[in-house]
Amino acid sequence: MTPSGALAGQGQELDRALGGLVGEVLGSGEHRGRLGEILTLPTGGAIAGRRLLLYGLGEPDELDGQRLRSAHHEMVRWAREHGYRRLAVVCAAPLGARDLEAVVEGCVLGTFDTGSHRTAERPAPLEELLLAGFGRGRDDEVTRAAQLARATNRAREWQNLPAVEMAPEDLARIGLEIARRHDLEVEVLGPAELEVGGYRLLLAVGAGSSRPPRLIRLHYPGAGGGRHLALVGKGITFDTGGLSIKTARGMAGQKKDMSGAAAVLAAMDVIAAWRLPLEVTALVAAAENGISGNATRPGDVISGAAGKSVEIVSTDAEGRLALADAFAMAIRHGATHLVDVATLTGSAAQSLGHAVTLATANDDALWALASRAAERAGERIWRMPLCADYRPLLRSPIADLKNAFYGEAGAITAALFLSSFVEERPWVHLDIAGSAWNDNPELTAVPRGPLGTGTRLLVRLAELMSVAAR
Repeated sequence: MTPSGALAGQGQELDRALGGLVGEVLGSGEHRGRLGEILTLPTGGAIAGRRLLLYGLGEPDELDGQRLRSAHHEMVRWAREHGYRRLAVVCAAPLGARDLEAVVEGCVLGTFDTGSHRTAERPAPLEELLLAGFGRGRDDEVTRAAQLARATNRAREWQNLPAVEMAPEDLARIGLEIARRHDLEVEVLGPAELEVGGYRLLLAVGAGSSRPPRLIRLHYPGAGGGRHLALVGKGITFDTGGLSIKTARGMAGQKKDMSGAAAVLAAMDVIAAWRLPLEVTALVAAAENGISGNATRPGDVISGAAGKSVEIVSTDAEGRLALADAFAMAIRHGATHLVDVATLTGSAAQSLGHAVTLATANDDALWALASRAAERAGERIWRMPLCADYRPLLRSPIADLKNAFYGEAGAITAALFLSSFVEERPWVHLDIAGSAWNDNPELTAVPRGPLGTGTRLLVRLAELMSVAAR
């Protein structure tokens, strides 16, 4: 079925085989094609499948890559929950490359299971997925789309793990596994190495936990061209808020605070597998923001690897501290362009919710590539201004700057803090505090639970940069 609800191509053939049943159902209004609307029809043996499943794509003028992926995600999830093990997705009208990617990615994304620790009542695994009517000779497109979706699902799996199973050392283990798989240069700094390297902001974040921090670096040499892209992920494996403690409700979902790290690691896995002709470094600043007698205190002043002193006015503004040290490592290793992905601010979640990522950038050219990559990946991002008027809000009477400001423009002031550490490199910041996870049951156009946001975007960005560098 096309987005408009009209039958064409394979859809007309199916309708004829079923004696006009599909057209009758659509004409009577029994199925209106609303996004997420699903209706099953018995085939009576007229076609190979036992059931014909109609699923809606919504209004044509509202259909974009994100909604197209979500529709197929929910269709596959629904089918699995109802015991279907084999699906054939029939294309009723010719699809361009971008739409084909969206369909394939959406279907593979729908195989993700949030109930990984359930012992019963888990949906049936999908054993076979067939594509019909999409055209011949498109195997490479389908393969790459499936690889991207599987990488996104890996990021979702890591996000979904309880914090007891996802410590900084576990993120390091994942990084080492990726490095071994692709023969990448890898470096993992523990507390002693962090101290020697001056990465004391990251150490300060993890000071209150018995699970020590790690700074993880994977390097893919790519090819020449002079561009060296650093992908930086926030890897706070659990965030209590430190001594600036969160409420019980605010702490409940904080295992997701490593979502940026999950996206960066999953993306690096694909970038290396695709052998893109671009030098890429993935960095993960991993720590658990805990509470103990060793925890960093509000009012402490810490100097990080970049040499700037920071007054810690809130230990719950910890992600930007960890990222600042990761930026320093990226720059020390020759990065020319920086992109970070982080569940950074409640302000981003309040502003744009779960369907859109808040972004800032200091370079229009890099932003243009990131925006194109997001569109290709089926992710929505919205650029906010790096308004210099707010920079005085981060002034400290005792240090070079303070790490937070309690008041307006929370997402922008957080980005301004980060911008102080990029040393004039082109940089894009993706605040996925809202878009990493959907826990709103009324937001049905976005899948529930972890979303793996940023994974496909980062791969597509590296792909675009590698083309631009030729």
